[in-house]
Amino acid sequence: MNRNTMKLSYLIGALLCIFTIMSCQEDFLDQVPKESLTEETVWTDPQGAVQFVNGIYGEMPSGFDRWYDGWAKGLYLLDGASDDGDVAMGWTHSTLLQNAEFLPSYVPWGNMWGNYYSLIRKANVALENLDRLEEDPELAERLKGEVYFLRGMMYHELLRLFGFRSEGAEPTGVPIITTALGLEDDLQIPRSTYNEVVDLIVSDLDKAAEILPAKGEIEAGRATSGAAMAFKGRVLLYAEKWQESANASNEVIGTNYSLFPDYKTLFLTKNNQEVIFAKKFLYPDKHHQSNAGGTQNAGWDVYNSPESFRGTSDGGWGGNLPTQNFVDSYDMVDGQPQDESPLYDPENPWDNLDPRFEATVVHNGATFRGREVELFVGGRDINFIHTGYFLRKFHNEDLVIYSQSSDQDWIFMRYAEVLLNYAEAQNEATGPDGTVYDAINSIRSRAGMPDLPQGLTKDSMREEIRNERRIELAFEEHRFFDIRRWRIAEDLLNGPLLGMKITRNEDGSFTYEKDEFEQRNFPYKLYVLPIPQDEIDKNPEAEQILGW
Repeated sequence: MNRNTMKLSYLIGALLCIFTIMSCQEDFLDQVPKESLTEETVWTDPQGAVQFVNGIYGEMPSGFDRWYDGWAKGLYLLDGASDDGDVAMGWTHSTLLQNAEFLPSYVPWGNMWGNYYSLIRKANVALENLDRLEEDPELAERLKGEVYFLRGMMYHELLRLFGFRSEGAEPTGVPIITTALGLEDDLQIPRSTYNEVVDLIVSDLDKAAEILPAKGEIEAGRATSGAAMAFKGRVLLYAEKWQESANASNEVIGTNYSLFPDYKTLFLTKNNQEVIFAKKFLYPDKHHQSNAGGTQNAGWDVYNSPESFRGTSDGGWGGNLPTQNFVDSYDMVDGQPQDESPLYDPENPWDNLDPRFEATVVHNGATFRGREVELFVGGRDINFIHTGYFLRKFHNEDLVIYSQSSDQDWIFMRYAEVLLNYAEAQNEATGPDGTVYDAINSIRSRAGMPDLPQGLTKDSMREEIRNERRIELAFEEHRFFDIRRWRIAEDLLNGPLLGMKITRNEDGSFTYEKDEFEQRNFPYKLYVLPIPQDEIDKNPEAEQILGW
């Protein structure tokens, strides 16, 4: 493809994003009929401008609706490529991602590169045109704040997927584009440095925080000042700017947010006090975007239930499966590790675990969707469930799968993460002071767990914080990135993953045996995803890194 062809292709895409307006959530303003939209309508009519920004919200990829090869959504979470999870659906490309068995010519989730840059292009178009909304300058200014937030969030996603920061290598970012490029522009854009991208994100989030209202002063699902500061804390945490990260997260602590009382139901209770920013879903119809994953009458609850749970059609697909590695990371209710606590009983291995275990994982003998689950050899629910566990988190167990569609919100940011981000950053900056203990202990208290012991060193507190993140944020697509930014993925993912094999004895008792269900391979280059080859062909200046 020559440069003029690339420019023409880019310009057409940029123009199309003005006229192609995505469906908006029911909470948001009603839509202008698509056939009546023109560029002038979009940028001079309040509804047209709102609808354009709604389109950016609606296209944000999430764990519930990330595209799989362009035809299905939400089939698996990125946790399935960490030590915490596996994916029951072997026909997906999850194994490729887990074992680096791919080339830049076919990158699992590689479409994220193009998807995020498409959204960034739309954000740039909006920022260049919102001042034309002279009829309602207050709305125009608020929408600018929302777009700054969304652009910062998209660059954050690109940076943690395709950028790389390490003491042993040159920190490398992604190409920065802050204007809606046209035919006259050079589209050969090299990667910026990691810190340059961080600076852009922080600048966008600071602008958003200054402009946007607080939670409760704007429709649920839209960006707020608190969301901007919370994401700023996370971005700076990833950049290891410890004190700056702690300061940003601390601005959110004690404001409009608090921990929801019940860990299990917080993921089904929309707009609760813990939610800082979420993508909202609806039951699909011809006017609205699809439900939380998949197509009508499918979605999260279908994808992640065993085959034996049937609605009006076939059963579930198994979905995202917790590993024994993950289950072993839960402490007992006395706060001790399983291998050190007197409460641990090998004949009843799930008794007396941290209560978040039962809220997150379905195990043999547990009650799920109204009946007892059989995950022993020969049990009715074992098909596809090769780790011995499946996921309870996010499930609406009252929903009749294949008859009703999942409509859970995907929570991008919640207050518990802010507390964890603060604790990690503050511990790295100053050591385990009282505020670090307060942040972690508040989360543990909500879960029904005892406080951490006093007198921890900085190193021992670091390990406690990391494990607390693993438990509290399980299957919210943090572990995939955490083990990469901590540079421990090579230690965890070169070797076997464990499941639980359960045999029912003649007397009705069970024998439990940990078994190696899969071998993983994690070469150093897998700390980042490669840019898909077709994107490199368009912009060779971007260049691959880490041997890709």
